[in-house]
Amino acid sequence: MTGLIFGIDIIKGSVRSGTLRPRFGLIRVTDSRVASEEKNISLFRLLRLINEERPEILAVDSIQEIAKDTKELYVFLSALPHSTKLVQVTGNGIKMETLPQAAARYNLKFDKTNPMEEAKASALVASFGGGYEVAAFEKETLVTVSRGRSLGRGGWSQNRYVRKVHGAVKVRAREIEDKLTEQGLRFTKTVRRAFGGESRILFDVFAERADVPVSSMKSGDVSVKVEGRRKDKIEFVPLSKRPSYIIVGIDPGTTVGLAALDLDGNLVYLSSVRALASGDIISEIRKIGKPALIATDKAEMPFGVEKIRRAFSAPGWTPKKDILIKEKYEAALGYEFNDDHQRDSLSAALMAYASYRNKFDNISRRLPAGTDLDIVRAGILKGLTLEQILSADAPKEKQKSAEAEPDADEIPSDPKDEKIWLLENETENLRKLIRSLSEELESKNKALASLQKKLESERDIKNTEVLLSEEVRDRDIELTQVKKALRKEERRCKNMRLRLERMKHYISLQAGEGHLALKVMQQLSKDQIKIVDDEMGLCEDDILYILKIDGWGMSAVNEIAESKAKAVILPRLTYQRAIEQHLIDVFRKENIAILSGAELSPRVNGKIGVVDETAFTQALIEWNISQEVYLKNKKTEELKGLVDEYQVVRKKEVREQGIDPTTYEFKVEKPKKPLFRHDFKKEAVVIEKEIRKETPKEEKKEIPAEEIKEKAPEKKVEDVLFGVLAEYREERRKEKEQ
Repeated sequence: MTGLIFGIDIIKGSVRSGTLRPRFGLIRVTDSRVASEEKNISLFRLLRLINEERPEILAVDSIQEIAKDTKELYVFLSALPHSTKLVQVTGNGIKMETLPQAAARYNLKFDKTNPMEEAKASALVASFGGGYEVAAFEKETLVTVSRGRSLGRGGWSQNRYVRKVHGAVKVRAREIEDKLTEQGLRFTKTVRRAFGGESRILFDVFAERADVPVSSMKSGDVSVKVEGRRKDKIEFVPLSKRPSYIIVGIDPGTTVGLAALDLDGNLVYLSSVRALASGDIISEIRKIGKPALIATDKAEMPFGVEKIRRAFSAPGWTPKKDILIKEKYEAALGYEFNDDHQRDSLSAALMAYASYRNKFDNISRRLPAGTDLDIVRAGILKGLTLEQILSADAPKEKQKSAEAEPDADEIPSDPKDEKIWLLENETENLRKLIRSLSEELESKNKALASLQKKLESERDIKNTEVLLSEEVRDRDIELTQVKKALRKEERRCKNMRLRLERMKHYISLQAGEGHLALKVMQQLSKDQIKIVDDEMGLCEDDILYILKIDGWGMSAVNEIAESKAKAVILPRLTYQRAIEQHLIDVFRKENIAILSGAELSPRVNGKIGVVDETAFTQALIEWNISQEVYLKNKKTEELKGLVDEYQVVRKKEVREQGIDPTTYEFKVEKPKKPLFRHDFKKEAVVIEKEIRKETPKEEKKEIPAEEIKEKAPEKKVEDVLFGVLAEYREERRKEKEQ
């Protein structure tokens, strides 16, 4: 700016102190140069100088130096001339920065301990277009006409005095209304009527305070007060209409990640939004600022990012190769992000800034004070040299690319016109994008047509090859099946060879003099029997040596019985447990010889072993003798049980007939048909025994033993009795069923 600018800073005191009033240092700047300076100026004198010299800007590093609260700030702003703007150069009240940071943006350096240097820096930053105007009033003015003195005075009669004062208020209000009408200003009028005239009249003029031809005054009976309408909240309006330059990182996809950095590398925006169209993304970026660089984490820029880059006519940045996840976490270290999309966009923006950071630092050392570093950096990102950016004779195209937006004077001041200008600019960019996309679409359509022709020819060739290769495919399938079968047979042959080797070893042990071979089982179980059968086979006349019997079952004993093993040998302790668990009786019922290893002393080597042949034969003979005794005793017990059962039943029948069982002799009845058939040397011998009729005891006729012997010379008495009892039990069962 070329006008007069005041820059102030407190030297001593404070507006919050009730004892020591603030004293300011004043720097006058014209054409971005220091014109004069003053020290130890009071706030009253500062306001008087401002009203006398009427500077364009009053620049401060913080509004808290001139007002302790909002009420005092409104009073201070009301005291300023309308043409003077109050500018805070360190931020907008929400996003703040230090004065050295604001000055560094324009390549300014100063002594932070010197208040006059701080005042100078504030004025220069404001002259370069930095800072925010403090706006406290609307574009409306309130003109209040009211009584200028109290109505309680004596002298004249009270009524005439009141009519005089209220009449003067009404007359002055008519004069003001005529002036506003002459100027063509719109306004509304609010009147409070009173005795003899009007006590208070309020004009709400729809114009700024400077355009209202009325000033505040107080004379006689009338008081006129002119002030702007206060805003509900104090606003901070940037002096520069040019949006801030940003480096944008984009992660495209269903969920779009956006990250924006200023040209100092500070994060200003980070978000991830689901299902956004390209136009929505462009609008979102435009709200943040003007992209000076569009970055992505892919070596080849995605098409969605390319569309956004073209819409802003901004340069693009891509890494030499796709950024790895580990590198992304290292780049984004120290920043908070919510998901992978924010991480990817943030890392792309940070790595893009890092690639230009050294260049920015080198260029800042060569720039004169007061140069807007953001404009220079934006030009560097677009590929311009420093001379082209600073030269006033640079081509218009390059000047336009170096400056992202026109000067503030070229931008309409009206918000509506400004919005129209922005929309027209966006429309022009979109038209350029449409033209480029149309050209790209046309070229792709041509490429697609040629590819379709090539595809058809390739498809014909492929179909021919497929028809010719059907037989080859069938053979390949058959070959695969044969290979599978071959591998299966190879595994089977391998297992058989191992089994054959074990069998050979086993047979060699059997061939030894005075020894018999054993097949060793770790436990009496079906799984162990299957393992032995798979490895060496379980054949007839095998001798099994079982080490443990824990958890034995009848199924395992039955399988040994089915294999017709010759004998089973148990270790001494295991044999004792077998006696306790009645396993010996089970083997006797299955007619399997089970021997104790205490007397045989078998020798085991892995899954096979040997036992002395003589000792085994002797033990087997003893087992067979004991087995015959066992079977005979068992049969006798069964016969005795049948006889007892028969006698009980017959006694019951005799008792039912009214005969005393103690005097009745029970005889064996003659069976109605042959009861037993014994096949011996292919001849059937039927033995029948006639049973005498039941007669009283004194008339009992004895049958000679020789006669019974002749009729059944080859059958034992117990066999005959067993058959008679069985037949009798069968008849009784049939009678009960009937």
